[in-house]
Amino acid sequence: MNRYSKLYYHYLKRTGLFQFLGENLLKLGGVIAMFVGAVVLMEQYLITLKEIFVLIVENVDVWAVFVLFTISESVLGLLPPDFFIVWSKELSNQIQLNEWLLVGFLALLSYTGGMISYVMGMKIIHVPKIHDWALEKYGNLFKNLKKWGGFFVVVSALLPVPFSIVMLICGITGYPIKWAAYLGLFRFVRFFGYAIFLFMLV
Repeated sequence: MNRYSKLYYHYLKRTGLFQFLGENLLKLGGVIAMFVGAVVLMEQYLITLKEIFVLIVENVDVWAVFVLFTISESVLGLLPPDFFIVWSKELSNQIQLNEWLLVGFLALLSYTGGMISYVMGMKIIHVPKIHDWALEKYGNLFKNLKKWGGFFVVVSALLPVPFSIVMLICGITGYPIKWAAYLGLFRFVRFFGYAIFLFMLV
């Protein structure tokens, strides 16, 4: 490790990046444990996860789900993408299409939603009231992006940090779109990685 790398490592450590990563990994572990626990209880006393998504696939238009997901991934990330990943597994059985292609399509929609958020952020700069609201509501995320730059974009793409909001902030702060686009590709890693685990549940 050269001198510059050591200095950068100590900077990241001193500014709390590794603590932030640890906290979010713990949060991820907690979310997974709660999800698995809820699934076990639900399947034991109410209805199986598979039956729920069969009902959704049979009664909700596929493209409506994709549109809803894209909107969610473009505006504040309101809906957990994990449910859509599980839904894609059941959909693949119904339409006889490889489930990994559907996961890839969801990842593409999420990535596209992130880039839409980036463009929205660029526009927000010119609307003072919305800009001030974003600064007030997501002040910590602004600070984290300023401290850690691309590392924070990668963390938001992989872990339970609101990806669309981070991309929005990238647009607001003028973070280079080229790097936002490159680093946002880690969103694909997130979707395929989570799918490996979630597909074992259904």
